[in-house]
Amino acid sequence: MPQVLLVDDDPDIRSALSRFISRHGHQVIQAGDAAEGVSAIQQKQPDLVITDMEMPGGTGFVVLEAGIRAQVPVVILTAHGSVQMAVDAMRRGAANFLSKPFSSDSVAQVLQEAFVNRPTPRPVARVTAAPLAPGSSAGASGSARTSGPVAMVGHDETFISVLSIVEKVAETDVGILITGESGTGKEVVASAIHYSSRRRDKGFVAVNCGALHEQLLESELFGHVKGSFTGATQARRGRFALAEGGTLFLDEIGDMPLALQVKLLRVIQEKQYEVLGESRPTPANVRFIAATNRNLEKMVEAGTFREDLYYRLNIVPLHLPPLRERARDIPLLVDYFIKESNQAHSRSVAGVSPEAMGVLAAHSWPGNVRELANLIERMVVLRGSGVLQIEDVPPTLRKASQGGPGGALAPVELPQRGLDLGQAIQRFEGGLIEQALQRTHGNRTQAAALLRINRTTLVEKLKRREDTELKDDKPKRRDGTEPDDDDGDE
Repeated sequence: MPQVLLVDDDPDIRSALSRFISRHGHQVIQAGDAAEGVSAIQQKQPDLVITDMEMPGGTGFVVLEAGIRAQVPVVILTAHGSVQMAVDAMRRGAANFLSKPFSSDSVAQVLQEAFVNRPTPRPVARVTAAPLAPGSSAGASGSARTSGPVAMVGHDETFISVLSIVEKVAETDVGILITGESGTGKEVVASAIHYSSRRRDKGFVAVNCGALHEQLLESELFGHVKGSFTGATQARRGRFALAEGGTLFLDEIGDMPLALQVKLLRVIQEKQYEVLGESRPTPANVRFIAATNRNLEKMVEAGTFREDLYYRLNIVPLHLPPLRERARDIPLLVDYFIKESNQAHSRSVAGVSPEAMGVLAAHSWPGNVRELANLIERMVVLRGSGVLQIEDVPPTLRKASQGGPGGALAPVELPQRGLDLGQAIQRFEGGLIEQALQRTHGNRTQAAALLRINRTTLVEKLKRREDTELKDDKPKRRDGTEPDDDDGDE
């Protein structure tokens, strides 16, 4: 039976709401103030929270923050004249609002949106990359990670589908091409594949194909003997040798020169290579995983990437979505990076405020997960303890996340004659929905992520708006009443 937590200092309000909610088959938990409400969220883990905003000993914003951290939808109770507070709560992440005095129909509608239209909670998926094996570091010329473990977390459908493929291919030696923008975690996924495979006890070796010019990259891959070229004062093992029995991760494969592409293809096909300066072949028992942020198909068409190598590497394609397309994973990632930074730098940051989280969720993150990780680490180091506040977020992000002149949302003022609170909030909500849809070019999933609501909730809100517009457009008689559907000409 779904549990609903009621937080209000007025016992009459709690009693009336409790009766309404119980009639719909939900169990009710009651709390008399904000502190009790926060405690109940932590201990009882309710499915929905309905909280008043103005209570002695703490406002409803405290309850809202606790609900957001626990990933529980929070509905706020609003009274006439509290427009600004209601707007602030919706802006900070409240799932819905309920106006006082409330009716049984309005309570039923809130419960409908919270439970009937709410999709099944998605599982949190995690991919963990173990540290590199000793001796497999790429050094200054490569891109290998030497610290760990590193993990990616999320419950976005696209992210989970990628992990399901990872589980299926990890135990094979099939060629894998990981695509995605810079910072999306391509090396983390490649490392996770290696450490989930039967090659896990051997090396995971990474090399950035775009970091070196052609001759040095060839030497890095194949190795060389002393005197094989000018400057080769001593012999050096190549990446193929270091990855023997393990996995070689070729990052930014699209930057590899064509001449080297031919030699790499031969190694993959013949499973052997020649060290620079030697004529005898060396066996290569290596698994190849490649990654790029470039469009290799277009490069093949342009003749800048070999078609045969492309098909050898792209047997199983894995595309990592940019963080802006999985914005609902940002709170999970923020919590994860806070814990990692606390451990790495001996800090004790407890979390992030709703205001700060709202700014982080609204950012487009061109640097993706790497940018988010670096920012959270910086914020944790500077804050040290307590909760990350909006002032801890860099000013450029705060300004970019806000709208209106001067980078601030226009304040809502209550007219002298008063206003209809429901209509005012609907107009405010409608404006934000339109902006989200415009920013995402009509993509409802991405728009819902920007608004931090479920996609089904957004669809339902759009449907209600369409129904209202159709009703408003319906022709009326001269006396202002609507004609019956079966009215016709006599």
